[in-house]
Amino acid sequence: MRVKFDLRPENVKNVPPPKTRKIGLLMLCIFMVFGAVILYAGGCMLSDYRKLSDNVNDLTSRIRSLNIIKDRLTAELKALAEQERVYNSSLSIMQQELPTIEVFDSIDKSVIKGVILNSLSLSQKELKLGGVANTEDNIVTTTRNLLDSGAFSIAQVPVVNRANMGPEGLRFSLSLVPLSIGESGLR
Repeated sequence: MRVKFDLRPENVKNVPPPKTRKIGLLMLCIFMVFGAVILYAGGCMLSDYRKLSDNVNDLTSRIRSLNIIKDRLTAELKALAEQERVYNSSLSIMQQELPTIEVFDSIDKSVIKGVILNSLSLSQKELKLGGVANTEDNIVTTTRNLLDSGAFSIAQVPVVNRANMGPEGLRFSLSLVPLSIGESGLR
């Protein structure tokens, strides 16, 4: 048989045992749950931080490569602007210049048999032709051929002088306006 002796003073003996053990256990469980939540949240935050850091590094490298491309494109635009300036200045010079070779080539191809040109005057704004023809149809055909050649924009109706008609045929004069290089389809 066992006997228990309690040697504590009487006022301590009657005090019920404290419930600290249950409360402490509950506090320990709450603390452990809280710690687990904090560890999980910390792990998630660390993972997100690494992902964001990788994204920032990726975007930084993309920005660098885009800046390099931007610099190349800017240089290319400057070169193209310079080429355009040269092209425009060349075109303006060519438009001011009368396309003489094309005009004479068109005249050569447009004058038909039975028409003889005996005068030609060429300026920046007008081409005057004078000559003789066998018939009025030859004059009309030659005028139509000159207009269809694409080297001239307008023609005035040919002036035929029947008063000076001689053995060589009808005398006529014709005025045309030559097109500049940018207007005609010759070059």
